[in-house]
Amino acid sequence: MDYLLSELCQRADNYKLLSECYYLPDEELMQKIADFSQTETNFVELASSVPPAAELMLLEVDFARLFVGPYKLLAPPYGSFYLEDGKLMGDSTADVKVRYEKEGLDIVIKDAPDHIAMELEFMYFLITKQIKAIEDSNLQEAQACLHKQSAFLQNHLVRWLPKFAENVQQNSQTKFYMQLSQQTNDFVQEDMSVLLENILSSQG
Repeated sequence: MDYLLSELCQRADNYKLLSECYYLPDEELMQKIADFSQTETNFVELASSVPPAAELMLLEVDFARLFVGPYKLLAPPYGSFYLEDGKLMGDSTADVKVRYEKEGLDIVIKDAPDHIAMELEFMYFLITKQIKAIEDSNLQEAQACLHKQSAFLQNHLVRWLPKFAENVQQNSQTKFYMQLSQQTNDFVQEDMSVLLENILSSQG
């Protein structure tokens, strides 16, 4: 049980930090990545791509070019853009919002609900709910949380992250965002495979 909880905490921490990486970069985030890479080997390459503090503005500029604008976004960070042929705030966005609300997340969202940072943080939220259920010996709730994670990945992140990562690779001017987008996609795709295995084993 301790091993299972440790694995879940590790997954949650990965999702949380990846989520934070899609907000405007600052020195605090860069330090957090460096610290995390000491225990999480899959963050070593990302940490190595962090520029010196004096060059942090390079990341800020690249972040704006890719994800913010004010002109055409080179790598829109919204699921609907990839799932609905460039259309923003479509049916897929509404589905994400409904999933948030079903979990009691009544929050004021400054950006679209299907922003990559919010979708990654939602996975973090679902995993922490699963951890709490296990600690409370509520196995039915823990299993429900597992299925919610799988459904959310299958319907959203797993479907659009490959194209998003490709856009970042083609348009980024910094190694950091190239590495981040690839790592995000690789992690989520692998996590989906592990989830499906866990669900199948629990049904067996």
